[in-house]
Amino acid sequence: MTGRPCRQLARRSRSRILPRSVVNAFVGFVTIAGSLTRCAPAADQPMKGPVETMEAPWGPFARQCATTRVSHMTQRWRRGDVEVGDNYQTCMGFSAMPSGHDAAEITASVGNPDRPSSTVILRILRQAGGATRKAASGDTGLLAQGSDVPEAAQVLARDIGLTSPQLISPNETLELPVQLLIPFPLETVLSCRPDGGHRDHGRDTLVFSCRSNQKVHTDRLDAQVQLAGVEQIDIQSGVRLSSVLAGHLSGRSRSGDNAAWLSANNGLLYRREMEFE
Repeated sequence: MTGRPCRQLARRSRSRILPRSVVNAFVGFVTIAGSLTRCAPAADQPMKGPVETMEAPWGPFARQCATTRVSHMTQRWRRGDVEVGDNYQTCMGFSAMPSGHDAAEITASVGNPDRPSSTVILRILRQAGGATRKAASGDTGLLAQGSDVPEAAQVLARDIGLTSPQLISPNETLELPVQLLIPFPLETVLSCRPDGGHRDHGRDTLVFSCRSNQKVHTDRLDAQVQLAGVEQIDIQSGVRLSSVLAGHLSGRSRSGDNAAWLSANNGLLYRREMEFE
Protein backbone atom coordinates (compact mmCIF):
# COMPACT_ATOMS: atom_id res chain seq x y z
CA MET A 1 0.00 0.00 0.00
CA THR A 2 1.58 3.33 -1.09
CA GLY A 3 0.67 6.88 -2.07
CA ARG A 4 -2.61 8.59 -1.24
CA PRO A 5 -4.32 5.58 0.43
CA CYS A 6 -1.55 5.54 3.05
CA ARG A 7 -1.98 9.24 3.80
CA GLN A 8 -5.73 8.78 4.13
CA LEU A 9 -5.13 5.85 6.46
CA ALA A 10 -2.82 7.99 8.60
CA ARG A 11 -5.63 10.50 9.08
CA ARG A 12 -8.41 8.09 9.99
CA SER A 13 -6.75 5.01 11.52
CA ARG A 14 -7.85 4.01 15.02
CA SER A 15 -6.07 0.66 15.35
CA ARG A 16 -5.32 -0.48 18.90
CA ILE A 17 -2.61 -3.00 17.95
CA LEU A 18 1.06 -2.09 17.73
CA PRO A 19 3.56 -3.69 15.32
CA ARG A 20 6.00 -5.81 17.29
CA SER A 21 8.99 -3.92 15.87
CA VAL A 22 7.98 -0.69 17.65
CA VAL A 23 6.18 -1.88 20.77
CA ASN A 24 9.19 -1.26 23.03
CA ALA A 25 9.24 2.42 22.08
CA PHE A 26 5.83 3.01 23.61
CA VAL A 27 6.58 1.67 27.09
CA GLY A 28 3.12 0.13 27.20
CA PHE A 29 1.28 3.02 25.51
CA VAL A 30 -1.21 1.63 22.96
CA THR A 31 -1.85 3.75 19.85
CA ILE A 32 -2.67 3.61 16.16
CA ALA A 33 0.49 2.36 14.43
CA GLY A 34 -0.59 -1.18 13.51
CA SER A 35 -2.45 -0.48 10.28
CA LEU A 36 0.30 1.78 8.97
CA THR A 37 3.00 -0.89 8.97
CA ARG A 38 1.56 -2.12 5.66
CA CYS A 39 2.63 1.24 4.21
CA ALA A 40 6.20 1.10 5.47
CA PRO A 41 8.97 0.19 3.02
CA ALA A 42 10.58 -3.19 3.66
CA ALA A 43 14.02 -4.44 2.67
CA ASP A 44 13.76 -7.36 0.24
CA GLN A 45 17.37 -7.48 -1.05
CA PRO A 46 20.19 -8.44 1.34
CA MET A 47 23.29 -6.25 1.41
CA LYS A 48 26.21 -8.22 -0.04
CA GLY A 49 28.74 -5.57 0.86
CA PRO A 50 29.22 -1.81 1.27
CA VAL A 51 26.93 0.44 -0.81
CA GLU A 52 28.18 3.78 -2.17
CA THR A 53 25.63 6.59 -2.09
CA MET A 54 25.13 10.13 -3.40
CA GLU A 55 26.47 10.18 -6.95
CA ALA A 56 23.74 12.61 -8.12
CA PRO A 57 22.41 15.84 -6.56
CA TRP A 58 18.71 15.07 -7.07
CA GLY A 59 16.20 12.68 -8.63
CA PRO A 60 12.66 12.64 -10.09
CA PHE A 61 11.12 13.90 -6.86
CA ALA A 62 7.89 15.91 -7.11
CA ARG A 63 6.28 16.25 -3.68
CA GLN A 64 6.76 15.10 -0.09
CA CYS A 65 4.27 15.16 2.78
CA ALA A 66 4.99 14.59 6.47
CA THR A 67 2.27 13.93 9.05
CA THR A 68 2.67 13.73 12.82
CA ARG A 69 -0.17 12.32 14.90
CA VAL A 70 -0.17 13.18 18.61
CA SER A 71 -2.58 11.08 20.66
CA HIS A 72 -3.44 10.02 24.19
CA MET A 73 -5.83 7.67 25.94
CA THR A 74 -8.82 9.04 27.79
CA GLN A 75 -11.73 7.56 29.73
CA ARG A 76 -15.13 7.83 28.05
CA TRP A 77 -18.40 6.95 29.72
CA ARG A 78 -19.65 3.51 28.61
CA ARG A 79 -16.75 3.18 26.16
CA GLY A 80 -13.81 2.80 28.51
CA ASP A 81 -10.37 3.90 27.33
CA VAL A 82 -10.36 5.47 23.86
CA GLU A 83 -7.62 7.11 21.84
CA VAL A 84 -8.00 10.76 20.83
CA GLY A 85 -5.53 12.86 18.94
CA ASP A 86 -4.64 15.49 16.36
CA ASN A 87 -2.81 15.35 13.04
CA TYR A 88 -0.28 17.98 11.96
CA GLN A 89 0.74 17.88 8.30
CA THR A 90 3.07 19.80 6.04
CA CYS A 91 3.77 19.18 2.35
CA MET A 92 6.39 20.48 -0.04
CA GLY A 93 6.38 20.46 -3.83
CA PHE A 94 9.77 20.42 -5.57
CA SER A 95 11.14 21.86 -8.78
CA ALA A 96 14.80 21.53 -9.71
CA MET A 97 17.16 22.95 -12.32
CA PRO A 98 20.71 21.74 -13.07
CA SER A 99 23.50 23.99 -11.83
CA GLY A 100 26.64 22.83 -13.58
CA HIS A 101 27.27 19.12 -14.02
CA ASP A 102 27.15 18.13 -10.34
CA ALA A 103 24.57 20.32 -8.58
CA ALA A 104 20.88 21.26 -8.66
CA GLU A 105 19.02 24.42 -7.67
CA ILE A 106 15.96 23.20 -5.78
CA THR A 107 12.84 25.21 -5.07
CA ALA A 108 10.47 23.82 -2.44
CA SER A 109 6.93 25.19 -1.97
CA VAL A 110 6.14 24.32 1.66
CA GLY A 111 2.82 24.59 3.45
CA ASN A 112 -0.24 23.01 5.06
CA PRO A 113 -2.54 21.50 2.38
CA ASP A 114 -5.59 22.83 4.27
CA ARG A 115 -4.20 26.38 4.42
CA PRO A 116 -2.87 27.53 1.01
CA SER A 117 -2.00 30.93 2.48
CA SER A 118 0.61 29.23 4.68
CA THR A 119 2.82 28.33 1.69
CA VAL A 120 6.40 29.63 1.72
CA ILE A 121 9.12 29.28 -0.91
CA LEU A 122 12.52 27.85 0.06
CA ARG A 123 15.52 27.58 -2.25
CA ILE A 124 18.65 25.51 -1.73
CA LEU A 125 21.64 24.34 -3.74
CA ARG A 126 22.42 20.63 -3.48
CA GLN A 127 25.55 19.07 -4.94
CA ALA A 128 26.35 15.51 -5.90
CA GLY A 129 27.87 14.14 -2.71
CA GLY A 130 25.25 15.84 -0.56
CA ALA A 131 26.80 19.22 0.23
CA THR A 132 23.83 21.55 0.57
CA ARG A 133 23.27 25.20 1.42
CA LYS A 134 20.45 27.71 1.40
CA ALA A 135 20.20 30.46 -1.21
CA ALA A 136 22.66 33.26 -0.50
CA SER A 137 23.47 36.78 -1.62
CA GLY A 138 25.25 36.82 -4.97
CA ASP A 139 23.60 33.64 -6.27
CA THR A 140 22.33 33.47 -9.84
CA GLY A 141 19.48 31.56 -11.47
CA LEU A 142 16.62 30.44 -9.26
CA LEU A 143 18.71 30.91 -6.13
CA ALA A 144 19.00 34.65 -6.84
CA GLN A 145 15.33 35.00 -5.86
CA GLY A 146 16.17 33.79 -2.34
CA SER A 147 13.90 32.10 0.19
CA ASP A 148 10.89 33.45 2.05
CA VAL A 149 12.31 32.04 5.30
CA PRO A 150 16.11 31.50 5.11
CA GLU A 151 16.17 29.69 8.46
CA ALA A 152 13.63 27.13 7.20
CA ALA A 153 15.68 26.70 4.03
CA GLN A 154 18.68 25.83 6.21
CA VAL A 155 16.64 23.16 8.01
CA LEU A 156 15.49 21.75 4.65
CA ALA A 157 19.09 21.58 3.45
CA ARG A 158 20.00 19.55 6.53
CA ASP A 159 16.99 17.22 6.62
CA ILE A 160 16.33 16.43 2.95
CA GLY A 161 18.88 13.61 2.91
CA LEU A 162 22.44 12.59 3.64
CA THR A 163 24.87 15.50 3.76
CA SER A 164 28.08 13.79 2.67
CA PRO A 165 29.06 10.76 0.56
CA GLN A 166 28.64 7.52 2.46
CA LEU A 167 30.04 4.04 1.90
CA ILE A 168 27.39 2.24 3.93
CA SER A 169 28.34 -1.19 5.26
CA PRO A 170 25.84 -3.81 6.48
CA ASN A 171 26.82 -3.04 10.09
CA GLU A 172 26.91 0.74 9.63
CA THR A 173 25.13 3.08 12.07
CA LEU A 174 23.82 6.36 10.69
CA GLU A 175 22.53 9.30 12.67
CA LEU A 176 19.61 11.02 10.95
CA PRO A 177 17.76 14.10 12.22
CA VAL A 178 13.97 14.11 12.18
CA GLN A 179 11.59 17.00 12.82
CA LEU A 180 8.04 16.33 14.04
CA LEU A 181 5.23 18.83 14.61
CA ILE A 182 3.39 18.51 17.94
CA PRO A 183 2.19 21.28 16.95
CA PHE A 184 5.50 23.12 17.45
CA PRO A 185 8.62 21.60 15.84
CA LEU A 186 10.23 18.74 17.78
CA GLU A 187 13.73 17.79 16.67
CA THR A 188 15.43 14.55 17.60
CA VAL A 189 18.13 12.28 16.16
CA LEU A 190 17.60 8.70 14.97
CA SER A 191 20.21 5.96 15.21
CA CYS A 192 19.73 3.79 12.10
CA ARG A 193 21.08 0.41 10.93
CA PRO A 194 20.58 -0.89 7.36
CA ASP A 195 18.15 -3.77 6.84
CA GLY A 196 18.92 -4.18 3.14
CA GLY A 197 17.93 -2.99 -0.30
CA HIS A 198 14.62 -2.21 -1.96
CA ARG A 199 13.26 -0.88 -5.27
CA ASP A 200 10.97 2.16 -5.31
CA HIS A 201 9.68 3.54 -8.62
CA GLY A 202 12.54 1.81 -10.39
CA ARG A 203 15.19 3.30 -8.09
CA ASP A 204 17.53 1.41 -5.78
CA THR A 205 17.07 2.30 -2.11
CA LEU A 206 18.31 1.28 1.31
CA VAL A 207 15.89 0.60 4.17
CA PHE A 208 17.03 1.27 7.75
CA SER A 209 15.67 0.27 11.15
CA CYS A 210 15.86 3.33 13.37
CA ARG A 211 15.47 4.18 17.05
CA SER A 212 15.71 7.25 19.24
CA ASN A 213 15.48 7.66 23.02
CA GLN A 214 16.33 11.23 24.02
CA LYS A 215 15.64 13.79 26.67
CA VAL A 216 14.43 16.95 24.90
CA HIS A 217 14.47 20.29 26.70
CA THR A 218 13.32 23.45 24.90
CA ASP A 219 11.25 26.52 25.82
CA ARG A 220 8.14 24.52 24.86
CA LEU A 221 8.96 20.95 25.84
CA ASP A 222 10.69 19.08 28.66
CA ALA A 223 10.19 15.38 28.00
CA GLN A 224 11.61 11.97 27.19
CA VAL A 225 10.97 11.15 23.52
CA GLN A 226 11.16 7.59 22.19
CA LEU A 227 10.73 6.60 18.53
CA ALA A 228 11.25 3.45 16.48
CA GLY A 229 10.55 2.57 12.86
CA VAL A 230 12.04 2.61 9.36
CA GLU A 231 13.67 5.12 7.01
CA GLN A 232 14.17 4.65 3.25
CA ILE A 233 16.98 6.47 1.42
CA ASP A 234 17.54 6.78 -2.33
CA ILE A 235 21.01 5.36 -3.07
CA GLN A 236 21.85 7.51 -6.08
CA SER A 237 21.03 10.89 -4.50
CA GLY A 238 20.99 10.19 -0.75
CA VAL A 239 17.55 11.81 -0.48
CA ARG A 240 15.24 10.44 2.24
CA LEU A 241 12.19 9.01 0.48
CA SER A 242 9.99 7.77 3.31
CA SER A 243 9.69 7.31 7.06
CA VAL A 244 7.32 5.46 9.36
CA LEU A 245 8.07 6.10 13.04
CA ALA A 246 6.03 5.43 16.16
CA GLY A 247 6.76 6.19 19.77
CA HIS A 248 5.94 8.00 22.98
CA LEU A 249 6.48 11.39 24.64
CA SER A 250 6.42 11.64 28.42
CA GLY A 251 7.07 14.81 30.40
CA ARG A 252 5.62 18.31 30.21
CA SER A 253 4.91 20.95 27.57
CA ARG A 254 3.42 24.41 27.24
CA SER A 255 1.61 26.30 24.48
CA GLY A 256 3.76 29.44 24.64
CA ASP A 257 6.62 31.20 26.40
CA ASN A 258 4.36 32.64 29.11
CA ALA A 259 1.99 29.66 29.39
CA ALA A 260 1.93 27.22 32.28
CA TRP A 261 3.72 23.89 31.98
CA LEU A 262 1.28 20.96 31.68
CA SER A 263 1.81 17.23 31.96
CA ALA A 264 2.30 15.49 28.59
CA ASN A 265 1.87 11.75 28.06
CA ASN A 266 1.32 11.23 24.34
CA GLY A 267 1.72 8.63 21.64
CA LEU A 268 3.53 9.78 18.49
CA LEU A 269 3.12 8.53 14.93
CA TYR A 270 5.15 10.10 12.13
CA ARG A 271 4.93 9.37 8.42
CA ARG A 272 6.81 10.96 5.53
CA GLU A 273 6.33 9.97 1.90
CA MET A 274 7.89 11.17 -1.36
CA GLU A 275 5.90 11.34 -4.59
CA PHE A 276 7.73 10.94 -7.90
CA GLU A 277 7.40 12.84 -11.16
